[in-house]
Amino acid sequence: MQLVEVISAFLGNRKPNTPAHSTCIECKRRGTVCVMVSQGTMCLGPVTHEGCGALCPTYNRGCYGCFGPKENSNTDSLTSWLKKSGKTSDEMVLAFRNFNAGSEAFSNASEVNEKEN
Repeated sequence: MQLVEVISAFLGNRKPNTPAHSTCIECKRRGTVCVMVSQGTMCLGPVTHEGCGALCPTYNRGCYGCFGPKENSNTDSLTSWLKKSGKTSDEMVLAFRNFNAGSEAFSNASEVNEKEN
């Protein structure tokens, strides 16, 4: 359905009408337990644009950020929380340099964590 909306918006010369929530909202809608809280799993769900139906967390895996960073994503807050939960800067660099490494939010977050090594 999202692909149809994006194509329609492109042809109509308008911005696509896509939800602005994070993947966390999809987890809550599905009743999926938060893998960051319950298992300490690395997850980009709090800063990732929803759209996948929380596929990875549904299978007890952290979100990889496939749908890209949501607008105004607070990567600093996520990074701080991940550090407090025992994640290393190297792990965070790898997470932010996945599918959407070229996005400004994820690129900046990975650079900040890389400098801390």
